[in-house]
Amino acid sequence: MLPRLEALLQACPKVASFQVVDSDAIDEDNFFLKIRCELTSGCTFQIRLRAVAGHIRYSYQDFTDRPLRRWDNAPHFPHLPSFPHHYHGSQGNITASMLTGEPAMDLEQVLHAL
Repeated sequence: MLPRLEALLQACPKVASFQVVDSDAIDEDNFFLKIRCELTSGCTFQIRLRAVAGHIRYSYQDFTDRPLRRWDNAPHFPHLPSFPHHYHGSQGNITASMLTGEPAMDLEQVLHAL
């Protein structure tokens, strides 16, 4: 999975640079991965993926000195139609998210939205 994510980041003109900050893999179904990117906009973008028994918890966050936007699947908003997938907007609004928990597909959507 990491090579695919790195390829997406390298191909994205919005990403100036990136670094794998933390990586701990037992196997494909059990791992932790954190990647930090510097964007051409001057913002920082962070990817966090944690898989346990094949279930992936994720967060994709865009920030400066404060959080700007975040997509994640923490099970906090059961009323949303996309539960547990949701989006935290820059004004603090929480809305449904089109992400699915499949990292390569989700990363493409998030990079497009940045």
